[in-house]
Amino acid sequence: MDTLSSPVSTIKVPALHLAHREFYHFKTLSTSYQLPPHLTTKYNPISNKTTTQFPYLKTLHSPQSYTSQSSSLRSSPNIHRNPASGYAAALVDISQCNNSLETVQKDVERLLKLLQSEQAQAVLANPLVGEKNKGQLVKELAKKGKMNRLLVRLLKMLINRNKVTMVSEVLMEFLRIYDELSGTKVVLVSSKKKMEEGELFGIARTVQKLSGAVKVKIMNLIGVVGDKLPSFAV
Repeated sequence: MDTLSSPVSTIKVPALHLAHREFYHFKTLSTSYQLPPHLTTKYNPISNKTTTQFPYLKTLHSPQSYTSQSSSLRSSPNIHRNPASGYAAALVDISQCNNSLETVQKDVERLLKLLQSEQAQAVLANPLVGEKNKGQLVKELAKKGKMNRLLVRLLKMLINRNKVTMVSEVLMEFLRIYDELSGTKVVLVSSKKKMEEGELFGIARTVQKLSGAVKVKIMNLIGVVGDKLPSFAV
């Protein structure tokens, strides 16, 4: 990665800590799930029509389509009109082609936490900071975090196209697609204070039992919920 000369490049990379969201992954005790090395049946996240093989995957040039072999996957109407879904789908596909989907997924989670930190948001959400400096910050975080080269390639492409503001959305879309492929059920739990892991595990087991999900991901949204008991949504 190129050396950064802007003052932004000197920003201290925050620790991997998410202030208001806590992620917990609970796998089935007796079942393991392995993603296929490459998916061949195609569906398009931007339109609901099938599409032919797209040539941009090796270089991640533009968002177009996403391949899927599972007939159980369902796409919402919203993602069909969302360019971020195309970029995320391309990253999923090329990661599968390189047998590095799980590695990229872990790096995406790490980078997303870094981008959502207060220190990074002070730059990224500041309208007085130019797109160039914001892009340099993202590059520096990826460099210091030693992110996977496929993820770095996508980041560079988005930055070069002046789409820095789309980075977080693309990363979240990637995780959503990955969760669908891996049979993961995402559960949002809101509470006034951070919940104990045992409590979250109990919720995860209940959701897993009712839904039959291979894996359950708990997101503890910490904030004021009044006098109500913690609530959750699947």
